[in-house]
Amino acid sequence: MKAFFATARLCVRNSGEFGLMNTLGEYLLKLIALAAQWMVWRAILPEGATVDGMTRQGMLVYVTVSSALAPMLDVRTPASSWLHDGTMLGLFQRPRSVFAQLAAHTVGGWLVPLLLYGLPLLALSSLLGFAPVPRSPWFFPSLMLCVGQGFAVDYLFACLQIQLRNVDWAMHVLRGGLTALLTGGLIPFAALPWGLGRWLEFSPLGTLAGAPLALMAGIGEPARLIAAQLFWNLTLWPLALWAFRASRERMVSYGG
Repeated sequence: MKAFFATARLCVRNSGEFGLMNTLGEYLLKLIALAAQWMVWRAILPEGATVDGMTRQGMLVYVTVSSALAPMLDVRTPASSWLHDGTMLGLFQRPRSVFAQLAAHTVGGWLVPLLLYGLPLLALSSLLGFAPVPRSPWFFPSLMLCVGQGFAVDYLFACLQIQLRNVDWAMHVLRGGLTALLTGGLIPFAALPWGLGRWLEFSPLGTLAGAPLALMAGIGEPARLIAAQLFWNLTLWPLALWAFRASRERMVSYGG
């Protein structure tokens, strides 16, 4: 664990390499996008109205927490970019697991956005009248299961990128579209038409952001959601480990 936290600290120090103004500008744009979501949901959901059991207050909390905790709800390791530029090859020369190194870099990269954007946003939402207080204590174990499952999903996308010969931009666009629609992070499943949300909330992508956010808003059944997350963690991790072993001999990247 000492090596893990040392690597994470290095990542924290390098997270502001583009400058503080660039970082704050990025967070300002995210806040503007979230403010637009607030206005849309306030207009769509009058006071007292519900959508599949979710009140306007719950909807505002849902989208706010989704934005504040985005790095944890949609885990993105540097694997995809490192496959492209050759950095990934260097990980095999170090006396640590490749997965452990990727996880350390990822967790270290969460600290700055959570401190400079996530926490201030949660405090702001409390001042605006919709405090992000979990409606169920199962939100916290669900969030941890979401993070674990998110790493497995990310490694599977990296393996797919290896198999497709590093079409990294296409994979980036494909993954962005899938996660926006199928994880429940951008559009709550309760707001989807034709009952699609009831099917997606137990899918391998739907149990990522959708499960903890549903428990945060108080509209999910903890037993079913936690059970689904446990199932997908136990299913996807062996698959990710197998896929990586099967794919690494095909790894080709700039730099080697």
